[in-house]
Amino acid sequence: MIARLAGSQRRWCRRQWVMIGAASVIAALLLVGGYVVWIFQPLDAHSRGFEYIRVRPGQTANEVAVTLKSRGIIKSAWAFVIMSRIDGAATSLSSGVYRLSPRESLGNILKRMKSGQVVVTKVSIPEGFTVKQIVDRLVSNHIGTPEQYRRLEKQALPGMPRPRPGVRDPLEGYLFPATYSFEYGTTARQALTEMWKTFQTRMIVGLYDKSHTGLSLVDWVTLASVVQQESKQPGQDAAVASVFLNRLKQNMPFQSDATVRYALGRVPAGGLVAADLTNPSPYNTYAHKGFPPGPIANPGEFTLKAALFPAHQPYLYFVSLRSGHILFARTFQGQLRNIRYAQNHPHA
Repeated sequence: MIARLAGSQRRWCRRQWVMIGAASVIAALLLVGGYVVWIFQPLDAHSRGFEYIRVRPGQTANEVAVTLKSRGIIKSAWAFVIMSRIDGAATSLSSGVYRLSPRESLGNILKRMKSGQVVVTKVSIPEGFTVKQIVDRLVSNHIGTPEQYRRLEKQALPGMPRPRPGVRDPLEGYLFPATYSFEYGTTARQALTEMWKTFQTRMIVGLYDKSHTGLSLVDWVTLASVVQQESKQPGQDAAVASVFLNRLKQNMPFQSDATVRYALGRVPAGGLVAADLTNPSPYNTYAHKGFPPGPIANPGEFTLKAALFPAHQPYLYFVSLRSGHILFARTFQGQLRNIRYAQNHPHA
């Protein structure tokens, strides 16, 4: 009887210990599970702060994780590494600068780094902008400083044509107008170099090198820049280009008002006056025959094509109306008639 009671008690004790052990395991699993869930959550879901984190080419997930942890973006470097391996992002983190906040989850951070959602500044450069205008726009978007650009403007970038005597700005004409997405931290030199490389790829290699033009690279871009400033309607660019080329063939000066404005460095409020046309600048195509020393603006793709493939027309003169429409003439008498028409129809 006593033996049976003792055995029953022992069995009861074992069951209690099993239950206690099971409960302990479950509690431990819940604790571990809760911790795992916790470390994968945002460090501070209510944070409004952020940090700029640079991922360099070739950096490992471990190195990035340590940076994120030390900068107060994530709770656990270990969790970032583990998730990056599970996600397959450990070997495919895109380099660049990321704007990250403690309120983001690890999953979101990894997704952004895997897809390369780096910080960029979009800058649109209109066709016909001068280098000065381009620099002003870049600086206003916090890309470089005026001092940095002043140093860079003194000489051409590698690969650019050698400036001819009298050239004011060696970069003028070769910075391709487009919308650029500059990564955070882009320097003045990097921005200008990207614009020049875009010009090389799209316009020189993709267009000029495939043509059979008799114009040199500098003359081509210079002609296009003058046409860009004189013509306000793209459909007339090829005809305007033909006027200047026809004048060259007859040893006539360009007589482009746009080159005079560039020589003056400003747009006169009341328009050009007779004294402006005697400005001694080599860019004044009233005072000097032939092409100006170099481009007077940065022409766009359409105008560059028009300068490369001008219209086959006999015109030697043109007058631009306020509307942007251009009147062409073969003779000086025809030009005088067009001028009178423009004067008598100021709103045409």
